[in-house]
Amino acid sequence: MHLFRGLGLLAASFAAAAVAQAPPTTPYWMDGIAHNGIASFNADKSYVLYRNVKDYGAVGDGATDDTAAINAAISAGNRCGGFTACVGSTTTPAVVFFPAGTYMISSSIIDYYYTQLIGDPRDMPTIKATASFVPNIIGMLDGDVYVNGKLKYTSTNVFFRQLRNIRFDTTLVPGAVTAVHWPSAQATSIQNCVFVLSPDATRQHTGIFMEEGSGGLLNDLVFYGGTYGCQLGNQQYTMRNLTFFNAETAILQIWNWAWTYKSIYVYDCQVGINMTGPIIGSVTLVDSLFDNTPVGVISGRVPNTQVHPGAGSLIMENVVFRQVNTAVLGPQGTVVPGNATGTVVKKGFAYGNVYVPNGPNVYQSFNDAYFPELTELRLGNKYFERSKPQYDDVPASSFLTARQFGAKGDGVTDDTVALNALFHEAANEFTDSVAFVDAGYYLVTDTIHIPPNVRIVGEALSAVILGTGTKFQDMNAPYPVVQVGQPGDVGYIEWSDMIVSTQGAMAGAVLIEYNLETPTGPCTATNPPSGMWDVHVRVGGFAGSQLQLAQCNKTPQLSNYVNPACVAAYLGLHITRSASNLYMENNWIWTADHDIEDPLSSQISVFSGRGILVESEKGRIWMLATCAEHHVKYQYQLANTRNVWMGLIQTETPYFQPNPPAPAPFNPVNTTIHDPDFELDCAAATDNNEGALPGSPPCAMAWGLRLVNAQNVSVYGAGLYSFFNNYDTSCSAPGNGELCQARMVYTGALVNETNVNAANVNSTDVAGIEIYNLNTIGSQNQGSLGINFEWGEAEEAEMRHGMRPDTASTSSSALASSAASPSQGYICYGNWKELCSLGDIEDVLAKNNTKRRIDTNKKAKNGSLTVEAPVSTIVYNGTLPPATSTASAPTTTQIPSLSSSFPLPVPSQTDCSSEYEW
Repeated sequence: MHLFRGLGLLAASFAAAAVAQAPPTTPYWMDGIAHNGIASFNADKSYVLYRNVKDYGAVGDGATDDTAAINAAISAGNRCGGFTACVGSTTTPAVVFFPAGTYMISSSIIDYYYTQLIGDPRDMPTIKATASFVPNIIGMLDGDVYVNGKLKYTSTNVFFRQLRNIRFDTTLVPGAVTAVHWPSAQATSIQNCVFVLSPDATRQHTGIFMEEGSGGLLNDLVFYGGTYGCQLGNQQYTMRNLTFFNAETAILQIWNWAWTYKSIYVYDCQVGINMTGPIIGSVTLVDSLFDNTPVGVISGRVPNTQVHPGAGSLIMENVVFRQVNTAVLGPQGTVVPGNATGTVVKKGFAYGNVYVPNGPNVYQSFNDAYFPELTELRLGNKYFERSKPQYDDVPASSFLTARQFGAKGDGVTDDTVALNALFHEAANEFTDSVAFVDAGYYLVTDTIHIPPNVRIVGEALSAVILGTGTKFQDMNAPYPVVQVGQPGDVGYIEWSDMIVSTQGAMAGAVLIEYNLETPTGPCTATNPPSGMWDVHVRVGGFAGSQLQLAQCNKTPQLSNYVNPACVAAYLGLHITRSASNLYMENNWIWTADHDIEDPLSSQISVFSGRGILVESEKGRIWMLATCAEHHVKYQYQLANTRNVWMGLIQTETPYFQPNPPAPAPFNPVNTTIHDPDFELDCAAATDNNEGALPGSPPCAMAWGLRLVNAQNVSVYGAGLYSFFNNYDTSCSAPGNGELCQARMVYTGALVNETNVNAANVNSTDVAGIEIYNLNTIGSQNQGSLGINFEWGEAEEAEMRHGMRPDTASTSSSALASSAASPSQGYICYGNWKELCSLGDIEDVLAKNNTKRRIDTNKKAKNGSLTVEAPVSTIVYNGTLPPATSTASAPTTTQIPSLSSSFPLPVPSQTDCSSEYEW
């Protein structure tokens, strides 16, 4: 099929997704397809990966209690999770499918590790709590149960799970209830769900409650009613396309280091976002609307009196306040006024600290110069976004499966030829077919070629391409495991729900090489970029990797030791010079720091040279909810590229550094891909007195973000962390001065190739670099401009979370909003009795819900803060502005009636109008 005709058909299908359809008469493809997926490294070869809840006795008739049946579908097969001793495993993945129906539950559904809970998107199933519902711990769906007062899993290690296409209904419950309890980390998501909550705020109904973790993505969600739509606490998160109707408070930000909200729509609530929690690093709010809501955002920030003046930073860009009395309210009164009868549109507003050209300087103002528009990346007046396709209009007969082409996926058989045949045929049939990669580990000894014009979806995040063999072993001859397009190819792809990995010592492996140029057109909606959703890179730490505790135990007692059997990858993801027009969402490029299968989650030393490298000369790259961790030279590097939108990005420096220091064991400097030269760079840093920094933090440490000769790059939220030196967290412990590494971010010219210093850098080479709400941990300086100009020093903060004691500080580049957290004793170690503690704690267990009250009178700087239910809730007790007749109460025109029918989440914009119709 001709490329442009094919793209036109795809765009028409994309737009049609917004149209409501009659209940389907045929099964959704996921339930209709033959299920031959396997758990390759599970000793039980009879293990069943795909489960339909009705096969386990669920009825879904709106009357039968389906609690036991649903829990049986989730737990069958000696799986990891629930109340078992297992805290993590990749060997028992599962897809649990819900056909259309109403499933009544009287107690919690317990989610297990590595589980995908998926409903039929064409006729969304409902999980409804009975009037007598009693949660086992917290929610209707409990994503991480409490055992002996602590979360079952370490919340920062809850990976590889999804929740999609399900409606949750709490309206029958007379008391407090939470629909979904979701402590979560990387490679997790909730997509296309509806939360129907009681409109009576006194009942204390909450849609999503999240108190810990290191995530993650929430997108395409709709909330009706509730005391809170969401209560959210996590290190960092990205949330996109969430709509709230008639909640008392749409979003309660319990705590964070960094949070990026995009396309948030709040209708007829009393408060939009409450970010007055005791530990709020930063909030970035983009392309959003508050309508008929008295207060848009409540901030707890008091920059002139708080210990850390950067705490509570707020960035807003393209946010509309319509019939809103107060757009932003602070403890001392109105920060940004609203208009009760009209509309206030703010292109850009910053409430934090600016570090460039000098800083930190407290900033609270509007300045369009700080918010340049990347017009090529917009659709109308919003930045483009697109949700993961679910192929609800494609019949099961149109899916080509890996098994049909002879691929075994058993982790032993060489599946190179079979997978290449599958993708080649799917490209030949393009819009008529989708390639389905059944769950399994597909051992490949040569490159898997994904040609232009193909759609690929994996099963259960357990379709893993496993590169091994001599072609991937030489770090002096890098070789791709998966190659998307040949250099110069033009076309389009959709790729979702798969993982690319290596087995054994593959020092030359480039896990994903992306070369494809996707054509652009007058409208991004009808000429969409190619997309990669939930496509992850995972190096080491899992069964079958041969890079686990037995092979790659950490060796802090040995000086500069590298186990050659654990040098596992050259580069995680390479977006090459010829590539362009790519949309990425929820991608994790991870080199394992611990063995997932080990009962103690023991740390390991696995070596990967580089994380994400973007060299696209034409650009047009969107990177939403992406992260890269534990790569030796850098986590993100953008070189000679332009027009890149990023938000939120997250990184971690390898735990073993500086033993050995960067770049070991990848010592050669590859100038063809613009490698940093640590020897040259650190010598220059010493000449510029960087070596004389207090505490002498090491220089030869992996960069979190490196921008070299990059132009027009906007980063909307970044959490770049360095917790360890040689597996010791003393360098990031509270009060120790951010000693893990000297700097985290670089912006400048290609110094090691041009041998220039900052005085010779052409400003046009690094033009248009905007970093909003940059949050760093353990780095004494946040970054460098050129080679001899430092950004502001990191502020010291005191916070701890899970297994990662740390300190946090934040700033931004062109606009640097510091979000360092206050020094109150905030502790979050997985014990709900200690959770989010500020001052003296008095625990109150309320009927059907865990509640707590925290006395802040003794220690809280701001006496207007109180903390209460459920688990940890921050409520603003200052004086709200007087309500007006237009914004004091919910209207009936915007709020659907609480009946049996609710509109589904509205997909991302699909039309080509010049301005988005709010």
